[in-house]
Amino acid sequence: MTKKEKSSKQIDETRQENEVSITHFQDTIKANETLKEILKLALKQTSTTTREVLPKLSNAVVSYIKEFKQNLKDKTKTDEMMKLLSRTEIAKHCYYLVGYNRKDEVNDLFEKVVSRAIRLGIMIIDFPTQFAVDENTNDVFVMSNVLEPKIDVKIKGSKLTKKINNKDESLIPVSTYVVDKMYKAKYPTGSRTPTQKDEKAINNLKNISKEWILGFKKLINYTSNKNVKFFDVVDEQLFESFEEMKALLSGNDGEPSIPSNDYQNIRTFSVEYQADFNGKLEKVINQ
Repeated sequence: MTKKEKSSKQIDETRQENEVSITHFQDTIKANETLKEILKLALKQTSTTTREVLPKLSNAVVSYIKEFKQNLKDKTKTDEMMKLLSRTEIAKHCYYLVGYNRKDEVNDLFEKVVSRAIRLGIMIIDFPTQFAVDENTNDVFVMSNVLEPKIDVKIKGSKLTKKINNKDESLIPVSTYVVDKMYKAKYPTGSRTPTQKDEKAINNLKNISKEWILGFKKLINYTSNKNVKFFDVVDEQLFESFEEMKALLSGNDGEPSIPSNDYQNIRTFSVEYQADFNGKLEKVINQ
């Protein structure tokens, strides 16, 4: 074995040892137990139970972060260790606790509630007087002047209003959707701005796809009911477009149940990559 190969092997072994050490450190956190139980509930949740799960999950995240920091007190705080308290790494740890893997199946509701709970948990840690949750009522609270820094007041003797600073520091209950808005305000980052041409193409594609689905369903209805209006809509040009869509979406042999390579590549890319908070491409967590 050459010196270069020995050096490379030592680096790999050191990296593996560090990964084992970090994983062991995370596994020894007692808050994992509660966090795991609530994550299991989140996996089974529906949109109607999101409001009930999120406050409990955010509190569990707070407990995890606090214990993590407490356990680090007597240890060397490396960049690698501190990185584990980032939003992305906490989400990765949550996925690991319940064995969730996006490659197997994407659970949008689960990912949404985990992401939102982590953001809320981080803000509760960093701004404890401005954010809070009540597990008994499942309410999320934000300080009034943080939620609305400026408020409208009516000018005396006039129908007009003016903006003034909101000095109200009371906590008011808000929808869980507000969490994302508050997180962006507290931790502003860069974003990728699409060109005007890109933006127009993206909006057109979204609008056309929705209209196409509605139109195709109408054709199905006309066909099922043998409605003569069917012939007011279709012509040979339309069927040529249908055939082209079919070729793009179906397998090479034209089998509808088998997606084409192009469609599969698009779908795989959407699952394996994402735009990070700085607008750059990154591999999604748990890959």
